[in-house]
Amino acid sequence: MTAQDTPIIKRLNATLPLPLAQFVGEMTGEGGLYETPSEFVRDLIRRYMEKTAAAESHAINDLLRQSIAENSYSPLTAKDAKSIRDVLA
Repeated sequence: MTAQDTPIIKRLNATLPLPLAQFVGEMTGEGGLYETPSEFVRDLIRRYMEKTAAAESHAINDLLRQSIAENSYSPLTAKDAKSIRDVLA
């Protein structure tokens, strides 16, 4: 199943154990950081998405740095460019 095939979930219901429900109650409503539990959950999901994207980007950059460190690269010459054009032609 690809991301395009994944159904869009517009409404999500969850039953929380008491400690989690109490925590959500403390974080929402009057005196809380969020007005509603839905707002709190949306923010948690956004932060998780950002953290995941940052971790993926960091991993890709690490692999690129490792590849560069492990291989010797030299500038492309005109001869190299001609060879590439010949192969692609």
